[in-house]
Amino acid sequence: MISSPPEWSDYRQAPIKGNWLKRWLKSRFRYVDYPFLLAYRGFGNSDKLIIQGHVFRGMAMSKPKKSRRPWKNFVALIKMFLVRTVSEATVNLTLGYRKFDALTNENGFFEFEIQNHELLEGWHQITIELKDELVEGQEQVRLTSEVLIADNFEYGLISDIDDTFLVSHVTKFWRKLYVLLTKNAESRKPFEGVVSFYTNLSRGVTQSENPFFYVSSSEWNLYDFLINFSRNYQLPKGVLQLKEIKDEWRDFFRKGSFSNHDHKRVKIERILKLYPDRKFVLLGDNGQHDPYIYETLVKDYPQQVLAVYIRGVKPSNRAKVDLVISSIKSHGVEALQFRKSTEAEIHAKSIGIIL
Repeated sequence: MISSPPEWSDYRQAPIKGNWLKRWLKSRFRYVDYPFLLAYRGFGNSDKLIIQGHVFRGMAMSKPKKSRRPWKNFVALIKMFLVRTVSEATVNLTLGYRKFDALTNENGFFEFEIQNHELLEGWHQITIELKDELVEGQEQVRLTSEVLIADNFEYGLISDIDDTFLVSHVTKFWRKLYVLLTKNAESRKPFEGVVSFYTNLSRGVTQSENPFFYVSSSEWNLYDFLINFSRNYQLPKGVLQLKEIKDEWRDFFRKGSFSNHDHKRVKIERILKLYPDRKFVLLGDNGQHDPYIYETLVKDYPQQVLAVYIRGVKPSNRAKVDLVISSIKSHGVEALQFRKSTEAEIHAKSIGIIL
């Protein structure tokens, strides 16, 4: 959820810095030097909850339209990376009658870790507000976000995003870049059958609600896009954990920004430790590091991994990943490398984790 800026009848009245040319260019793209709050869906158990977000200077984002022309998608995407994070900003969180403060770090990132929150299981709304005045005449910067409290679920789901359920062509840099720049949350596509598979996993055998955690190497800049995509295709509602936000648009075009996956293991381990008595199904693809990250997690947390599913999107990696699958199975964990979602769904039924 992103906070909304005021509406200016004339953008010459908006807080825009620079000489006359910069101000003119910024106004044309609705870029304002105004503070924004970006809060992510939080998560927790009956004792502790975690809520994260960013403070930055950016611009209003327009809603995606399926008929939008490619050049407009290009502009909309680049806007997501035209942000300047704000460090040492004070953020306030209201939870019932209690209030908490947090300070953003050097990357504009804030995190609340709250003990004894007294919330029941399910989704809850929270209010977050920026306390600092960063521009003259600033109006209230405030938003409502959500937090999922889960404890007594059948099993949890931890899924990668790109090329696991969202067609992204991660292993082909230029093709991935083309898709990112020319399509939006309504024109991008999920893999065939994946919505049915994920929906059945979220229901499990007991037909309750198993929590989904989407852990990806996509940057936090793409959070709103991913939420909209999941909503458009009715994927199970879940918590997203992404990579460090980018506040330099040139980083978007550097191949290196697509390659660091260490944070995924760290974030997954944090989820496993938050629910030490629960088992999880891990879902990924064979395009990059998912099989090897999951193999390590199976070795370190053998009692918590129920099954591993790897989508075989890269043919040249399938033989190597089959060896990883065999290694995972040797630890008593069910595992499958598959090409079509229906194969994974049939397997999940055969081992009794979905109906």
